[in-house]
Amino acid sequence: MSAGLYVHFPFCPYLCNYCDYFKVLHESKTEEKFFEALTTETRLVSQEIGDTKIATLYIGGGTPSLANLKLLTKWFDTAKTCFNFSENIEFSFECNIDSVDVDKLTALKELGVTRPILGMQSFNEELLKTITRPHSPRVGHQVVYHCHVLGFKSFGIDMLFGLPGQTNMMCLGEIGQLVDMEPPHISLYQLVVEPETPLAKSINSRELILPDEPTIAAMYCSGSGTLVDSGYEHYEISSFARPGHECKHNLNYWEGGEYIGLGPSAHSFIRGRSYANVESVGDYIKLLSKNKIPRVINEPALLKRADDAILSGLRLKRGIDRALFTQRFGIPLDECINQKEYEILIEKEMLIDDGHTLSTTDKGFFQADEIGRRLLK
Repeated sequence: MSAGLYVHFPFCPYLCNYCDYFKVLHESKTEEKFFEALTTETRLVSQEIGDTKIATLYIGGGTPSLANLKLLTKWFDTAKTCFNFSENIEFSFECNIDSVDVDKLTALKELGVTRPILGMQSFNEELLKTITRPHSPRVGHQVVYHCHVLGFKSFGIDMLFGLPGQTNMMCLGEIGQLVDMEPPHISLYQLVVEPETPLAKSINSRELILPDEPTIAAMYCSGSGTLVDSGYEHYEISSFARPGHECKHNLNYWEGGEYIGLGPSAHSFIRGRSYANVESVGDYIKLLSKNKIPRVINEPALLKRADDAILSGLRLKRGIDRALFTQRFGIPLDECINQKEYEILIEKEMLIDDGHTLSTTDKGFFQADEIGRRLLK
């Protein structure tokens, strides 16, 4: 059995107006206590999971590139003794453009990172200001250049579209710049305005205006078309990769595989059970100082995970592997879907089923989320 390992680094140097991930402002003393707690959690969780093979490691946040490298390296040394890491482990590491440079990238490569993930978001200075990102496009270009020069075989760039004030032509111009930089992996996400964020307040007050739905659809279709024409495989709704550079860690999530989450707010799904850690750095540190794993959920979750695997699996171009689904959940796929909706969607040529794989057609791919919701019982 193998699993993915996710570590949530909860600290940021500032709080972006659109982000609703769990994070707190960075403080050096609190970071030291966090790594002490993370080391304790690593030891405790490794005892629970035994010899489970760790195939992928993903450190996200927050802003992991802000981490104290001595503390990070010390934790990783412990993790390597506690967990059964795969020999060729995929090690992804999220980086904010303004907190990573050639020295930091060099150190991350020496640590064992194989996939830096660069949070570029936009190449347009005005749009970056709108979402309160302080880096300049010039610095973004430099960071990508350093990834190439340092010989990272794989790295990714995250971009947003549908930003306030953005037009389709602006979006296509940014996609063109992206293609010129030749990253092995690209994530193209539509901006989602989360209800409790400062950005939502600005949108609701009409201080900022989002593009209308037809414009957003045009951005997505023309942008993804440009990437495909440039040699990228559109393997998931928001994900594009050169052959062999798909994110294995995320594929494991999307296919309903097992994963272990460490750090405050991190989630786990292992041996048919789902866990979530507390969303508080203080409580996380306090509980682990008493050698208590800081979980708030511990319940059977197999059917819920099966539903999630259907929703996310249809977002994959290759769809849902029926045999793998049955192997992971012990239930045939047909027992988890609404047969009436299934037949309607097949008839409307939104779904295709060859007996081995259930997937959306090209016509249905862009509506995969809606199709998935209709299929659930």
